This record gives sequence, C-alpha cells and structure tokens, in this order.
Amino acid sequence: MLVPMTRVRIVARRTELARVLEELHRLGLVELEAPPVERRLEPLTGSELRTARRDELRFLLAEIDALLALLPETGDAPLESDPVPGEVDADAVRRLLARLTPQVERATARLDALHDEEVVLPRYVDPLRRLVALVPELAELDDDALARLHLDTIALVLNTEDERVVETLRGELEGLLGARFELVWTRVEHGVIGCVVVFPHDASDAVHALLGREHVRHIALPEAYGRLSLSGAVEAMERRLAELPAALAAAAADRRAVLAPDEGTLRTLHAGIDAELEQLDAHEQLTATRRTVVAHCWVPRQDLARLARELEARVGREVVVEELETSARDRNAPVLMRNRALARPFELLVRFLDLPRHGAIDPTLLTALFLPLMFGVMVGDVGYGAILLVLSLWGRRRLAGRSPVAASLSTVLLLGAAWSIVFGVLFGELFGDLGKRLWGDWAVWMYRPGGEALEPLLLFAVAIGAAHVVLGLVLGAWQAARFREHRVVLDKLGTLLVLAGLFALAGWAADHLPGVTVTPAVAAIVVGLVLVMSLHGALGVAMGPLELIGTLGNVLSYLRLAAVGLASAYLAIVANELAVAGPIWMGILIAAFFHALNLALAAFSPMIQALRLHYVEFFSKFLAGGGRPFRPFGGRAARSSRSET
Repeated sequence: MLVPMTRVRIVARRTELARVLEELHRLGLVELEAPPVERRLEPLTGSELRTARRDELRFLLAEIDALLALLPETGDAPLESDPVPGEVDADAVRRLLARLTPQVERATARLDALHDEEVVLPRYVDPLRRLVALVPELAELDDDALARLHLDTIALVLNTEDERVVETLRGELEGLLGARFELVWTRVEHGVIGCVVVFPHDASDAVHALLGREHVRHIALPEAYGRLSLSGAVEAMERRLAELPAALAAAAADRRAVLAPDEGTLRTLHAGIDAELEQLDAHEQLTATRRTVVAHCWVPRQDLARLARELEARVGREVVVEELETSARDRNAPVLMRNRALARPFELLVRFLDLPRHGAIDPTLLTALFLPLMFGVMVGDVGYGAILLVLSLWGRRRLAGRSPVAASLSTVLLLGAAWSIVFGVLFGELFGDLGKRLWGDWAVWMYRPGGEALEPLLLFAVAIGAAHVVLGLVLGAWQAARFREHRVVLDKLGTLLVLAGLFALAGWAADHLPGVTVTPAVAAIVVGLVLVMSLHGALGVAMGPLELIGTLGNVLSYLRLAAVGLASAYLAIVANELAVAGPIWMGILIAAFFHALNLALAAFSPMIQALRLHYVEFFSKFLAGGGRPFRPFGGRAARSSRSET
C-alpha cells in the first residue's frame, strides 16, 4: 500500500538552524521540498561559504572513496561513532589521509609492478619456447657452459611481420662480427618474429649497442632476463610466472594490512562527510526571515506526531511543526510504498513498470495474489513445481544478503512454485503423464492433456481473465471518483455494463442462464455503448466500439493461461514417450534433456506471460503512474552507512 503523505512547515529560530537540520537528518522522516514563493521569506545567505565548504568536503570524500575502494566490498568494520556528527573535522581527515596515502601508494606501486609482470612475461615466454626448439643444442647449455665457451646469446622479439627486417639485422651483424655469429628466427604469430643471436662474449657491448639503434625495432626482454642464455631466460620466466600468484596475493594482503586498522575510521568519516554534504545541500531548500528559518517538507502522516515530539525533545519548544493542507490529487507529493512481508518482493515488479502516484492505488498486494496463481495455472505440474520450489528456496538462502533484487525474485518464484504444485494435484500431472503411467488417473479436477478437459480449461482461463479485468475496471472507477475525474468514472461504468451484458448473453447461449436475462443483457450493452461513445465527442461512434472491443480482447488474452500450460504438458508427454522409444540408456538421456528444457521454459515463459497479463490487461485499467519516490532527508547517509557496514 501507499503510505499517506502530508505537507508540513517547520519554523525555528535562525540560531537553531544547525541543530534543527542535524536532528531532521538523524530522524530521516521528512523530505525537503523547494519552498513556495512568499513575500516575507528570502533564501538563506552565506551560499559562498557553503559552496567552499562543499567543495572541500567533496574532495576529501573522493580521497576516502579511493582508499575504501581498495578494501573488500564485504568489509565488516563497524562505524566507530554516530554517522551524523555535525561538522566534520576536515583538518583531522587531512592528517589521516596524509599518513595513509603514501603507504597505500607504495603498496599499490608494488602491486601494479607485479600485475605488469603477469601481463608482460607471457608475451616473451611463448616466442622463446619456439626459439628453443629451433636451436636445441643451445637449450642444453646453461649459463656457466656458455661462459666457459666465451659465448653470449640474445633473444629478440621483433614487433613486425616483415621478414626483411631479419635480413637487415643479419647484414648489420655481418658488418660488425663477420662470420662470428649465428642467427635463427621463426614467425611466432601475426606481427611478431622471434630471433636468437649467438656471438662471442667479447662483442657483447657492440651487439647491444647495435640493437639499440633506431632502425632495429624490437621488444627488449626485461632487464632481469636480458643477459641470460636462451634456455636460462625461459626457465627464469617460467619460474617467475609460477611465483607471481603468491606474490600478488601477498602484495594485496600488505596493502589491505595498511588500511585495515583505520577502516572503521574511514567508513565513519565517509558517512559523516556524506551527512554534512546533505545538510549543506539542504540550505538551498530553506527560506528565512531576519530571525527565523522555514522548511517545507513531506512526511508520512503516521510519523507526523513523532516528528513534532522528537524535535521538541531534542531542540526545544521553539520549533513549530505545522501541518498544511494536502490533496490526494497533489502530483508533487512523493510516494512511499509499505507492504507486508509476503507482498514486499512484488514491489520490484510494480516499480519496473511504473511507480503509482500519490493517492493512487498500489497494485502490489493484488499482484502478489494473482501473479503466482497464474504462474501455477500455466505450470500445473507437481514435479516441475517441486523442483522450482527447491531452487527458489536455495536462491533465497544464498542471495538474501548479497542481492535484494535476486532474493525478491526468488520469493516470487517460490510462491509461483507452490501454486504449481497445487494445480499439479488438481490436474493430476507429475512430469507430464508420468504420474498417470504409474498410478492411473489421479487428477482431483481434470487431466489437462485429455480431450474432454479442453473446454473447461479454456472457460477457466476466460473466467480468470473476466474477474481480473472487471476488478481492474472497478478499481479504476473508484480511483477516478477519488480524483474527481468524472469522465473516467463514466467510461469505466459504461465498459462494465457492456461486459456484464456480454457475459450474460454468453451464459444464456451456453444454457447456463434463463431466457429472461436476454433483455436486461441487451439493455446493459446498449446503455454502456451509448455512455462510452458519448464521452469521445464526434469520434465516439468509432472510438467507443473500438475501445470496448479492446477490453473484450483483454479478457480473451487470458486464454494464454491454457495455451502455455497445454504446451508445457504436451512437451513433458513427448519426453516420456521418447524415454521408452529406444535403448533405455538413450531414452533416459533424451527424456532428461527434454524435461530439463521444459523446466527451464516453465521457470521463465509462464512468469513473462503472467507479467504481461498484469502490465497490459490489468494495470492499464486503473494504474495511475508517474509517482516520485520518497527520498527522506538523511537517507543518503543512511544508505552510505548500510552499504559500508
């Protein structure tokens, strides 16, 4: 349901402004609104000072955010004090940041260097492994053996795909060393060529100088591996890659250890700065005289007495809380939804379409009643319902503290699964016709896939649609009467008369109603048509009948409850037939696949269809959207402290 809201005016001494704002922030009961234009009231002065203070706090908040981002998201450090401490000591915050930031920067630099190694080393190892295969005799020589032979090796990764670069390099080496070198190369991947050069040790400086020239473009090996032999470089890099995960974990732990002792302080300061920023922003929505300040607010009506009582106790009797006149048709009023625990998960589905405006009907409870029932009608299988029930219970337990949205959807699925089991018993379905194969016909009401069940099943779906649409029209007429929208009331009543007449004629045609109902039914249709057409002016002759046909189509749209359910039942029957059509092992695999597919469809398709019936056929008859959510003053700090604890 929507909580009734009321407008209030709070008047206090100007000298008590800071205390009033702080206490309003602590209470979190009001939403400040832009003040109305009044000749005797002016905006608060001192905006330049507030702007400077706001800029200072936002900078500090960004610094704290950067530090807190380095801690695990599920940090459990409690706030050390009240998250609304009044004015934050900016100098103390700067001293804390000056102490922590250099330590964190050093730890982050070490961590970044290790990450760079983790990314860069594989780019060298793969080419070098291929080069080792080209010169296996070098792979057998370690660094000491090469030193005894007075030889050096250099591995190059040329960042090019032009083979002429290799020939250019060979020519340069010949000019420098003559025949005293060996060069082998291979294409590693697109745009990369790997080379190994073997040369006398006494020419090492000259070769390195040559490779440093601008026209030989290559990716130099990291300094730690640049003067190792080919096999030594490969072994050292592979050893380092194996060590890096542990080194990264240790570096990350070191950085967390720097911040951990001050985590509670940082989170408390974050909440405090958030609170002061919100209070500074609130000044823009206040007006004042020379001696008083005035705040216009929205507050839940049920909390009005508490608001006045708390302000009097905390600030003094000089604070006046005055209730102003409020209309149910006020579109500026914020919206606060408060439903019982069973219906609360369905608020998400209502908000997904639109938030009802102030004074309108909240369809959350009705959605909680009808949507799981429609889901159950479509699934209607004890086996599938039981599996969905277990999955939804597991999802609620696992996701309750991690994702409120996922937990709410799990609850919606849980209720739908429960109704699926109920209708599974009524329809006598257990994984399609498996229960019937084992125990015979055990349906309490009717076996859906049976030919004789088609007519009552379709009538049942239309009956649900008629009840749902008529309920929506009745709610729409009642809501329009509250909003004093008389044309809408007459339009809804005319539509209801036409539907009542059509239902009566259908009952007479099916021999369920006596013939005396024909005349009143026709009269209701004629009166309803005339009433609806008269509301559309000159276009009423065309628009009225079209609108009524659309409403009748809304009712018939509920036939999808039967169609989707029958499709699921027949797919389950096909899976059971395939299970016995061949070798037992193959039949079990095929049946398991089709039942798993049907289960996946049962989890999504009926829910989508049920939502579609609510959004299009039901909500369109009464939902007045465009609501603005209630954002209490102090809510930003409360959300900040909740997310951080």
